[in-house]
Amino acid sequence: MASDEYNPIPRRFSRRWWLDKCQTPLWVAAVTILIWVYADMELKQTQEVNVIIDLQTGPNMALLLGNREIHLPLKVQGNSNGIDRFKRMLKARGDRLPVDISDLTTGRHRMSVDDLLARNDEFQRSGLSVVSDNTMDQRFELDSVVTHTVEVQFRYTGAELLTEETIDPPKVDVRCPKGRWAEIVEKAKPNAPVIRTREINLREFAPGKEHSTKVPLLPQIGGVDVDINGQTTVTVTFQIERVTSSREITLNVWLLIPRIWAEDDTWKEYRFEKFNQVEWQPKVNVTGSPEALEQLLSRGNEIEAFIRLTDDDKSRVDSWITRTVIVRFPSDLNVELEGESPKVMFKLAKR
Repeated sequence: MASDEYNPIPRRFSRRWWLDKCQTPLWVAAVTILIWVYADMELKQTQEVNVIIDLQTGPNMALLLGNREIHLPLKVQGNSNGIDRFKRMLKARGDRLPVDISDLTTGRHRMSVDDLLARNDEFQRSGLSVVSDNTMDQRFELDSVVTHTVEVQFRYTGAELLTEETIDPPKVDVRCPKGRWAEIVEKAKPNAPVIRTREINLREFAPGKEHSTKVPLLPQIGGVDVDINGQTTVTVTFQIERVTSSREITLNVWLLIPRIWAEDDTWKEYRFEKFNQVEWQPKVNVTGSPEALEQLLSRGNEIEAFIRLTDDDKSRVDSWITRTVIVRFPSDLNVELEGESPKVMFKLAKR
């Protein structure tokens, strides 16, 4: 009889006996592992992760309204491997998930969290889905960014200059949203917008010598933030004629109202409210020669400090209005306000 037709029971503990005994458990183990792997791939899990959606507008678009960083606790669903990979990726990025919205048009937008997450490639590749029921739609407003060239204005105190200072560069490019630039232009009228340096005290510089120093730029114009494209400082060259003194005085801020308000029913319909009485008597520093300052103190009744009210203030009855105080000194005295002019808060409330 041929050998392949004869298959006796293998001798116990022989090689063939061991192969036969192990064959079945090995197959069972392999099938079991495959079943577990497949089950893990198919079994849906739900976990909560903290995500910071970071809205990316690109260089030519700016976010006017809304939060650039949206902090959300998200419930995500998927297999355990996908969730673990996503959580590791978030941890490596400080929980930030960049979302590019630079392709959207200017104006107001309302987008769901799902729509925002669909703009992130990592989340899409994870195969996860959001099952949170507390993710409200996100609202934001976009505006195009414009670039304009403005002159630099040197702000200083503590001295009078012999000649006009030299600023290098004398002009810089600034970037801001188009709507904000319109606001800057309106505030600056009838003058052109300028960007100021930080105010420095010149009392430490010796008179009669030429000095050159780097001065930081303030990244705002008329209270509106602007991007100064990396030009953070300018070099100012100047020569001091004489060092000036400084005195602290107290202002009494009063109101300048449209003349028609004294004749119509304005004060029957509205009442004027101050946010804080103290800020209407601000203490400010005035610089000038010792002689000019002495004269100013003796002519305190000639100092003017006021704000202008307008008809537009009547339409903002539910919010406090902040306004810069206009300060005027006697024109024959060579004195000036040290630092920024004070601000006050008020509103016209309905009676």
